[in-house]
Amino acid sequence: IQLPGKPRIPLNSQAKFKTELASNVSQFNLSFPTAADLVRKNGSQLRQTKLTVCQKDNKLKYEGFVEQKPRPKQEFVYIPTPIKPEKPPKQEKAPIGLPSSPMSKPGRDLVNLIGRVDFCLKMHKMYPELNAIWNVYGKLLRIIEGKRGERTLLVRNEGSGPILQGIYHDFDGTLNSWNPGGYIHVVGHFIGENRMQTFKIAQVSDIDWDQQFMRLENLTTYILMQNNVHK
Repeated sequence: IQLPGKPRIPLNSQAKFKTELASNVSQFNLSFPTAADLVRKNGSQLRQTKLTVCQKDNKLKYEGFVEQKPRPKQEFVYIPTPIKPEKPPKQEKAPIGLPSSPMSKPGRDLVNLIGRVDFCLKMHKMYPELNAIWNVYGKLLRIIEGKRGERTLLVRNEGSGPILQGIYHDFDGTLNSWNPGGYIHVVGHFIGENRMQTFKIAQVSDIDWDQQFMRLENLTTYILMQNNVHK
């Protein structure tokens, strides 16, 4: 049966789908409502409830809502790492001193000094920071034996004067045939006021100490004084 004035539309037909599509065109541009949109539209806000336990009946008691302070908005700001300027390389300063002074040259401050016991001890006391290899001549007074081949040589000038202690490790047994009273030559560097780490030892014949060493000691004293003044 077909009513007059209305066309007959079969069920589940293509014409029915187009008819419903045309009537709902105005709602296509709308999006589904989100939870944030609904809260914003209704003006409601989730708040934390304040509950306490009643001491009489031990039941929860409602006391309103907890006051919430508004949180400040946080914005992410990208700050690039500052570029540090490169420092120029340091320039080494040239050593100050006389051009003819060997102690003013880099790597040339090691000196080799010769003298008797009293002279070497005196120069070491005046210049304790001096980088020197000492060649000391004197009379052997005594040999003190220590542990693991260590020997202490007590050396002094002829007659009287300060005593030098030469520490020497005699692994070859060289000192077994030595007797106190002879003249010796020790080579090493100071490790204390009157103690010297000895690298080399040798026996020498009887010589005229005054004539052989007076000029050398005076010349060494003058050179050390000149270098110390111009530092």
